[in-house]
Amino acid sequence: MSRKTEIQESSGNVFADLGLPMPEEMQAKTALLRRISRIIEKRQLNKKYAAEISGIIQAEISAIICGRLSEFSYD
Repeated sequence: MSRKTEIQESSGNVFADLGLPMPEEMQAKTALLRRISRIIEKRQLNKKYAAEISGIIQAEISAIICGRLSEFSYD
């Protein structure tokens, strides 16, 4: 019993491929959160210190690290 799996090439934006609203904004937010997370990791900052030096609360640092896009606007 074999099934054929259809493979579709990505457009380069997974959010658009999934038909989600505002895919360009979501992709940009993802890139920004990923960059911030990498800086925190590279500098070996704990969440408390990262929050302190960035001027945002620790819960927002956690949201950034976990990639919770819905908690942030692109602005």
